[in-house]
Amino acid sequence: MSDEPTQTAVTVIEPGISAISVRQLTDQVRLIQDVMRAVMRNGEHYGVIPGTGSKPTLLKPGAEKLCLTFRFAPEYEPTPHTALREDFILWDIRCKLTHIPSGQLVGTGMGSCSSREEKYGWRNAGRVCPSCGKEAIIKGKAEYGGGWICFDKKGGCKTKFKDGDVSIEDQVVGKIPNPNIWDLNNTIEKMACKRALVAAVLNATAASDIFT
Repeated sequence: MSDEPTQTAVTVIEPGISAISVRQLTDQVRLIQDVMRAVMRNGEHYGVIPGTGSKPTLLKPGAEKLCLTFRFAPEYEPTPHTALREDFILWDIRCKLTHIPSGQLVGTGMGSCSSREEKYGWRNAGRVCPSCGKEAIIKGKAEYGGGWICFDKKGGCKTKFKDGDVSIEDQVVGKIPNPNIWDLNNTIEKMACKRALVAAVLNATAASDIFT
């Protein structure tokens, strides 16, 4: 008797049927495991994120592979929690998965991303040259007179400044709030969609025992 699963698509519960069979459930789990072994690569489609335990995390490329396998069509919509303000961006996204052959809704997932997350809300600021406007100021070596130099290898203009020059030393450097969060609006929206897609795929395939 063949050990191959009896189906290659997600089990959709037909109207009037209260539950899927144990065989259908095990076939679906086996299919996910087969896809994981055959076409998914660690570090690209899934991966263990430090601090989350030993169970792999499903990544967007892996979620897309499962959508293709189970013939899911994702649809994204922002929820009322989405906020697009001058000083704050929050995309709160609901992803709906439709089973293409049947047209049935098979799962949903939520994902959000905001401009106050660490990698979007802050940036590391360096000293800016008052002459050329480039963020290329470095400390001059003591054997060459010290001071500050607009370093040409960082795109600077080679202008030199003395130690104590307030135009250089009074600048705020290091971790500062990102003043241009709207440059990241599309990135933040896509990140929210990605998180919603992964959540929806996990919900629709019941694969949370395989992926975190």
